[in-house]
Amino acid sequence: MTKEILGGVRVLDQTRWQLGPVAGMMLAQMGAEVIKIEEPFGDIGRTLPIPLAGGKGKGRFGENLSAYFEHNNRLKKSVTLDMSKPRAKEVFYKLVEKSDVYLHNLRHGVPEKLGCDYETLKKINPRLIYCACSSFGTKGPDGEKPGFDPSGMSRSGAMYTTPNEKGEPVVTMGGSYDQIGAIFASYGVLGALMARERHGVGQYVETSHLTATMWLLGLLIGLEYYAQIPDMMKATLRPREEATNQVTNYYKCADGKWIELCMMVGDRHWPVVCEALGIAESEWKDDPGLNTAVARTKVENARRAVALLDKAFTKMTQDEVIKAFEGKDIFWEKVQEFKDLADDAQVIANKYMTDYTHPITGVTYKYQHLPMDFTATSVKKMGRAPLLGEHNEEVLIDILGYKKEEVPKIIGEMGAPQTFAGATLEFGVAD
Repeated sequence: MTKEILGGVRVLDQTRWQLGPVAGMMLAQMGAEVIKIEEPFGDIGRTLPIPLAGGKGKGRFGENLSAYFEHNNRLKKSVTLDMSKPRAKEVFYKLVEKSDVYLHNLRHGVPEKLGCDYETLKKINPRLIYCACSSFGTKGPDGEKPGFDPSGMSRSGAMYTTPNEKGEPVVTMGGSYDQIGAIFASYGVLGALMARERHGVGQYVETSHLTATMWLLGLLIGLEYYAQIPDMMKATLRPREEATNQVTNYYKCADGKWIELCMMVGDRHWPVVCEALGIAESEWKDDPGLNTAVARTKVENARRAVALLDKAFTKMTQDEVIKAFEGKDIFWEKVQEFKDLADDAQVIANKYMTDYTHPITGVTYKYQHLPMDFTATSVKKMGRAPLLGEHNEEVLIDILGYKKEEVPKIIGEMGAPQTFAGATLEFGVAD
């Protein structure tokens, strides 16, 4: 049997939407047993109107399966607990005793209200790793402020990394700020598990949209503060047509497809690119405004240099450009869309995505694996998301040791699964 990195680790995942759920899913892909604790009507992500292809009417109550929920909650088990009920609290605390990690993205104050705050849970299980995900961190004037994915985007400065022509902020990479928050949450859990292994301590771990996104933008933010240049992005960002380094820029080919040049050292690569594209030396080598990287940083020269390359690219298709670049000291890449990834030779060879046939829908999807692999403990694990409350009986009997004949009554007392219709979102989440 293949060894798993987190084999034998049990995670209680009391999360909604994306940031928290994806963190739990990543731990599950590493082999952890992740038990998703849902209110009786389920994670609100189950109701998002982005249907899973082939999943129409195949939910527990005949609802459509959600592509959003499916992607964020693969490989988990689902247990329904109405935390306002004494029996649910009993079951929850028994699970805490037998678990290694508790993960949540509940709004500030809700864990205390539900009785699942760190101070309460560490008394039950001192070795517990308790991971909390928020939007802005729990300290400071906005420690109680809730938020969603755009909170990280807006607060961190990300919207000014791609401003429009007027220099105004632009919405960019929707969903990425939840995703990076989830990555750091799982990273924090792994670090805490290692600390427990080495030092025997459980502990509280937290991350937020804000700090995670600041790290996603780490170099850009760091350069502004280390160089002490206010509004560095605004000062240095230019339109494509005025790129200061023309061999780190993107160009449209004759067939409408794009090529990105990815080279940092202009003086080294500029001549090679020009020669490969068939540009006469008289147009770039003999022109003092174009023959050095320094000269090409001036706006008027940058425009001429980009225009020169634009003209050359428009004479060749993307395939012709690629052939012209083969074997030369040129770093380049095709500009792709999501739909291109499934047929990308590198994606296929490295199994970044593989085919997965869903046992409920019968449809084969492209399944995205974790962005790393290990030779002895593979993380290429696949599986579906759970139906609401699907594992109530299994958890009660196999993990907590309740008698089978007691289980139907206990499930009713702790909060049996129910439809989302009429549900109230009293507790809220950080994202």
